[in-house]
Amino acid sequence: MMKTYRLIHAKAARSKIRIPLVWSWHLGLKPEDIFLASYPRSGSTWLRFMLFEILSGENPGFRKIEDRLPEIQWHRGRPPILPNGGRLIKTHEQYRKDYKRAVLLVRDVRDVFLSAYARGSQDGIVQLLSKGDVDSFLQVFMDSSALQMGSWQEHSRSWLESPTAKNGNLMVVKYEELRKNPEPILAQLLEFVGITPDVQVIRKAIEDNTLQQMRAKEDREKQAGEQSVLLGPHKDAGEEGRFVRKGSVGGWRDKLTDAQLEFIDRYAGDVLMTLGYERRPAKLQQTQPEVAALSI
Repeated sequence: MMKTYRLIHAKAARSKIRIPLVWSWHLGLKPEDIFLASYPRSGSTWLRFMLFEILSGENPGFRKIEDRLPEIQWHRGRPPILPNGGRLIKTHEQYRKDYKRAVLLVRDVRDVFLSAYARGSQDGIVQLLSKGDVDSFLQVFMDSSALQMGSWQEHSRSWLESPTAKNGNLMVVKYEELRKNPEPILAQLLEFVGITPDVQVIRKAIEDNTLQQMRAKEDREKQAGEQSVLLGPHKDAGEEGRFVRKGSVGGWRDKLTDAQLEFIDRYAGDVLMTLGYERRPAKLQQTQPEVAALSI
């Protein structure tokens, strides 16, 4: 039932209904609100778990973060969590003028794609948008016309070139750097949202929300039948049914073909370079200067 609902919702979200729907989501925002922006499958749930524990002093759970660090669709009526009376609100949308101050979490598009394909294969989105294989979904994924939030590169550009970025009210956090060295980045993020960081509190939040801890929390909440938007469509057992996956950094190197990497570079290479990512392996630049065609 949940899977059917998700597919119906996905179809509606790609129709003209989406325009007034998204507009309605942004009603009732406050000047004090700060936004946690990201493209889907970029690690925002992990970041919210750590921030929830730091800000509330409570053990986070999927339902808890949905209530206290809500998604843009469900922010109305949620209580403030910041000292100035503002809220931290998650959004996957491209930049909008409503977003006056924000943290943008970015992740290498090649890892984002693999995560999106794995999750989308499980809930039927891949089959809805493509023939179901990796190559055909890659074509859809890199083309903004079929995706709710646009393509990864469009989404990233909208934020990086936004007025919020130009006036110094956008903090960009790379998922890979957060995984490697979370403590100083979380401290900087807290200062950005107006909170004096406490090193001991930050360290405890990091220790309590490792990948293994997150997966254990997912298992417990699923077994308890906890109602959660994030976990709702993912009731299947086994690795493929998980919401919290491996969170890999650079997993694309072993899984994407040369032709697929060339295809991604054609669409997103300039944005990857702007964000400081390696555009493509050196061997491809030397031996395959022309963009290879995908075998669809």
